[in-house]
Amino acid sequence: MKEKPDATWQFYVTASGNNVVSEEINDVLGDGPPKKELGALLTRIQFNRALARDTGPLGRGLFEARLTYIGNEYRLYFAYGPSGEHVLLGLAFHKKGSQGAQDRVIDVARDRLADWLRRI
Repeated sequence: MKEKPDATWQFYVTASGNNVVSEEINDVLGDGPPKKELGALLTRIQFNRALARDTGPLGRGLFEARLTYIGNEYRLYFAYGPSGEHVLLGLAFHKKGSQGAQDRVIDVARDRLADWLRRI
């Protein structure tokens, strides 16, 4: 019998239907090995088996998933469903760079979360 995940991933979609987070992941990772590593990371989180280094809270309901691949750092910002439902909402993805750039992507993730909460 197949094990049931503790949560299900959804990726943020704009009000007009654009799959922006999926596009960010494809733009940054393509179809190479880092994308497979991201899949493994998301699976660990989904099945509540994340390692201590895999995730971290950023406050106000936002979390980061951390991926390191051959010296490169990537971040997926996500949130849990607001009513205790088992939803992991991917909000933004990028290759980690300067602190200023990371802060801007975190702001985008917070804006997307607020938009998603208004629309559910």
